[in-house]
Amino acid sequence: MRRITLHLSLLALACAVSLAACGNDGDAGSTANSPVTGPGKNTSDEPELPTLPAPRGPALRVDAKYTYKVQVLDAMTTLSLPDKPPLAGTTALAVLLRIEADPANRPIVAPAQDLQINFPSCISDQNQYLACQLDGGTNFLTEDQMRFGAEAAKGISGTLAANTVYYRWAWQLISEKADLTGASLCQVGSKDNCVPIGAIRQDS
Repeated sequence: MRRITLHLSLLALACAVSLAACGNDGDAGSTANSPVTGPGKNTSDEPELPTLPAPRGPALRVDAKYTYKVQVLDAMTTLSLPDKPPLAGTTALAVLLRIEADPANRPIVAPAQDLQINFPSCISDQNQYLACQLDGGTNFLTEDQMRFGAEAAKGISGTLAANTVYYRWAWQLISEKADLTGASLCQVGSKDNCVPIGAIRQDS
């Protein structure tokens, strides 16, 4: 299965999620030992459907004005953001999130500011530009929009429909020298309500 090309900004930043970056050993493209399904036909001849990375771990349940669950699918540092690039001496730590209302049958609003990425130097690095919480994010997209919509998918920015899973890139401005050891996604103001982010790649 082909990994989908994910977009941090539908207009400005294209982020290809490689097989290796998602924890796959990259052998999905190998055809040497592929089974033959008919005379002269190999399974590699069949169309490859785009896929999303699997969630990296347990869901973070956010208990704010609205209640919902968040899972991390990917994480990277990047200098490319939709509006303007990070200032000198800073970069952006971006995470791809899977978001779902909890309970699922309620519409919700899930602002980026409900969440923060915690890491050892987060508090000590704070200044007028670095707030130690998520600074923004792309619009919310459904799975079909993520997989098949490409840059034409605009998504939504307000109320999220009930019984629907959404995806978005969200980012936090950090120091270029930040110690990201053991970085975790947390509900703002709750050091105990966190989930690990996992491996953080560098945007190519």
